[in-house]
Amino acid sequence: MLAFSGNAKNFFKKSLQIWRASDHRAIRRNVVFDLGMNKGEDSAFYLRKGFNVVAVEANPMISRRNSESFSLYAERGQLTILNIGIWSEEKELLFYANLDNDHWSSFDPSYGCRDGTRFETTQVPCVRVETLFERFGTPHYMKIDVEGADRLILSDMRTLTARPAFVSVEEYGVLCIDDLHALGYDRFQIVPQSARLKAQYTPPMPAREGVYVPASFNGNDSGLFGHELPQDKWRSFTDIRADFLSGVRGEDHVYKGPEGEWFDVHATTAKILNAGS
Repeated sequence: MLAFSGNAKNFFKKSLQIWRASDHRAIRRNVVFDLGMNKGEDSAFYLRKGFNVVAVEANPMISRRNSESFSLYAERGQLTILNIGIWSEEKELLFYANLDNDHWSSFDPSYGCRDGTRFETTQVPCVRVETLFERFGTPHYMKIDVEGADRLILSDMRTLTARPAFVSVEEYGVLCIDDLHALGYDRFQIVPQSARLKAQYTPPMPAREGVYVPASFNGNDSGLFGHELPQDKWRSFTDIRADFLSGVRGEDHVYKGPEGEWFDVHATTAKILNAGS
């Protein structure tokens, strides 16, 4: 397992000398990136389904706890935990670790210090998202939930020669759909994240991603992904944008969804859905 402190840049520089000599445009069907691991609810689901997971968690305290609780997966080479941030350049940034709600921890103080909650600060090394792709290859699925840097990651993905078959991002307004579409994705789903509405999503049997594992989802995890999302709910760019504006947020960013609800947006392509792989 790889747990990073101040030596992240040195590790990546050495490893990239090897990986840049290879062609990583092909999607690695058994790999998932969990960008925003938090306490590991999503990573645990992906691991149980048999995927190899590269998990990024910028909060040093949570990353250390995860290194202990997921040690068996790491020891057998199925999990890599990176205590780093994802940013537009390789540098150290001040990280705001929220002590009252660790889901709000962020490099952006408007997230990490919101509502007058308690927080601590620490310096955390950051790398660009393309560095992860060069080091670990192109994942089958990438979950993005990194408070305040979601759009930055999608923007930097435009330089990549290959992109994940499936990607999800915590919505930050209708621009998240526009940004995903700019990357070449043309099929989308809006997935509720509260336990109340997410209860309708259960893993299909037989499995359509990895192996079947029974699971129920709550407000602390992201839920199903990829081919296991309801097949009849994939929508075109035009349709999903209209759905978003009428049911989640308007162009003015005013929230229109149910009280207490929040959403992830998943994206893929019609070609991938039709191929079933």
